[in-house]
Amino acid sequence: MSTPQQRLEEIAKEKKALADEEAQLLAASKDADLELVKKLCKQHGFTATQLRGCLATKGKKKPAAAATEKKPAAKKTAAKKTAKSK
Repeated sequence: MSTPQQRLEEIAKEKKALADEEAQLLAASKDADLELVKKLCKQHGFTATQLRGCLATKGKKKPAAAATEKKPAAKKTAAKKTAKSK
């Protein structure tokens, strides 16, 4: 019977092996998938503007809610009138 620590080590090795296999399969299918996307874009006439929402970008964007959030305007206090003494 194995101890819990040994079982955890076995699971970690299995996870790493599965992750490596997944990366290899994704790399192998990447070119074929790209060709399919190119074919569909030509077939339907999609433009970069139409695909902009689902394409990856280089820069990090702010969430839409934070970008549209406005700060409330600061209230201006009325100027105090000074009374002139006679």
